[in-house]
Amino acid sequence: MVHTTYQCRGKISKAGLCRLDWIRSVLNRLYNSALEERKDAWEKEEKSVTLYDQLRGLTHKRRNDPAGLGSIAVKAERGMLFRLERAFQAFFRRCKAGENPGYPRFRPISRMETIDIVDPKTTMVKKRARGYAIRPKGFPTIRLFPTRPLPDGELKALRIVRKPNRVYVDLTYEVEKQPFPKCASAVGIDLGIRKRAVLSTGERIERNTRDWPEIRRQQRRIARCRRGSNRRKKRVRRLAGMRYREGVSNRNACHRQTTGIIRKNGLIAVEKLDIKGMSTKGLKRKGLNREMLSQQWGLLRNQLQYKAEWAGREFVEVNPQYTSQDCHRCGARNRPGRSETYRCSACDLRMDRDHNAALNILRAGVLALGAETWASGPSVVPELCADVKLDI
Repeated sequence: MVHTTYQCRGKISKAGLCRLDWIRSVLNRLYNSALEERKDAWEKEEKSVTLYDQLRGLTHKRRNDPAGLGSIAVKAERGMLFRLERAFQAFFRRCKAGENPGYPRFRPISRMETIDIVDPKTTMVKKRARGYAIRPKGFPTIRLFPTRPLPDGELKALRIVRKPNRVYVDLTYEVEKQPFPKCASAVGIDLGIRKRAVLSTGERIERNTRDWPEIRRQQRRIARCRRGSNRRKKRVRRLAGMRYREGVSNRNACHRQTTGIIRKNGLIAVEKLDIKGMSTKGLKRKGLNREMLSQQWGLLRNQLQYKAEWAGREFVEVNPQYTSQDCHRCGARNRPGRSETYRCSACDLRMDRDHNAALNILRAGVLALGAETWASGPSVVPELCADVKLDI
């Protein structure tokens, strides 16, 4: 059994949207009051307030505030307390690891976008003549029209996400794992900036481009407005909506590309890049960092990893060192510089430098996976090694 998440855009009335914003404000106050309770207990009495202490105190708060907390589903309020607990767990983990701890902060309403409903019931999602509908206690009715039917499995998580002028609902179901048929083909993937990715088959994935002139124009319009004015808020929402639409479009494009790679190949080899370390802050690399992060290598890698596990494919991360300098045919090391053409001085090979790097990544992935699986038992590695033709 595996978990799969369905994200659906919710249809909600204007009055329902106002009601949802009011619920967000109530839950945000609950989060901040719970944080203040923990903070004061430690500073004044050096006493730790646990999650279960606050869950027990939630009943008293609901009884004393029937028009506020008492009118909302208790599972949504528990979700806010669980979120605060996760923030403190991350704080203690960073303290033990010697990292910058970052004590949990009080949240403004603008940062309260998601509402988690813990332990949801499958009956919360009701089927209608057209689509579905959800309505937890105290919430407005949210209609859902997914592009594919929702599964009959058990509902494990429910999240309501408030975006600029939109509402999304994330439904996580527990379903049976259905792996793809075994496939003997393999692919290596070289990530880049001029091209988002190049496959060892020669296929190219074009780079993600953002509408920077329009973004800067919207930012200048915001800068001309007086702080706190309604016009500024309206233009900020417009810019946020534009950026969100760009993000959704890019994420969907990544889904289409990664799904196609998973369907066609039994082994996927990618570079193990330290993306956070590569995108260091600095004036000299400001433009390079921006372009690097806009390609979203981490998103591609994460999608390939979990989809490979879902489909029963092999996913391998290899050391990227010298993959762009070594010749995949003879193994000689050359420095291509800034040229997009790789020229080997030993065997006179000439080809696209990213394609050559993808072939080196594929070879390293097949060898790394083969060494592990020969010791553990049979797998698809012999078929992969026989199918992949590398000129070594």
